[in-house]
Amino acid sequence: MAHPLLIKILNVLAYVFLLSANVYSGLESNDSGSPYHNSHVTYISPAPFVFGVWGLIHLLLGGFVIYQFWDSANEVVVDVVHWHFICIALLNTLWLTLWENNYLILAVIVVLFISGQISFVYYHLQRPQFTAQNWADKLFIHAPFSLYHAWIAVILTLSIFAAVTPKKTEEPPITLVKIVVVIALFILKSLSVAYIEGGNSDIAGSIVIAWTLIGIFVEQQDPIIHWTSLVLAILSIFHIVKGIFVLFNRARSGEYQPLNP
Repeated sequence: MAHPLLIKILNVLAYVFLLSANVYSGLESNDSGSPYHNSHVTYISPAPFVFGVWGLIHLLLGGFVIYQFWDSANEVVVDVVHWHFICIALLNTLWLTLWENNYLILAVIVVLFISGQISFVYYHLQRPQFTAQNWADKLFIHAPFSLYHAWIAVILTLSIFAAVTPKKTEEPPITLVKIVVVIALFILKSLSVAYIEGGNSDIAGSIVIAWTLIGIFVEQQDPIIHWTSLVLAILSIFHIVKGIFVLFNRARSGEYQPLNP
């Protein structure tokens, strides 16, 4: 088994590598400064403000690579995150390179591997033995991987559409494209609801999906895509509010133990 200190040092290097790759790509991009938005725009691409989620994830992951050196984070970092964050960072950088160089099918394959790595960490963090014990655990371990898990679902959707559907033009999309987009929107909405109704009330993950649906509503002007996105975003927000209300009631009734201050 690798030494815990080695894993933590490599986590820092992987984070710096991932952050540098995204900052460099952003500086090379035009308009919104996001390689995610400027490249391969399709009829499901959200507005540029949606990609601010990636900045928040980077910020929280920065907290993670610092907080991992605290004794309270040692078990989770060694037993759950382990080598997975390093793989995620390297694969994400590879995806970005493939995305920018138009290797779209390969980019989809890489995102699937990223999704598998993140899902492993995400679902293990839901286990009772790895429940957040304090606010730092919640903010710097659980929150970034919850956001990342939902965000990679968005990236996977964008990658698939870029690989298999026509690039967006001034012309309205054909009927088949509209149907496929609407199906994808319903899948995203279902994922948003699943984060809330799955038993863990993952508010963070659900917000990422709802935020994306709002961004698609703002960006896409085709009436069917435009209004479907809005309706599904509102339904997602309803479930988010419901999830917050349920957590609040559990805290008041004593069923849900609040995090230690």
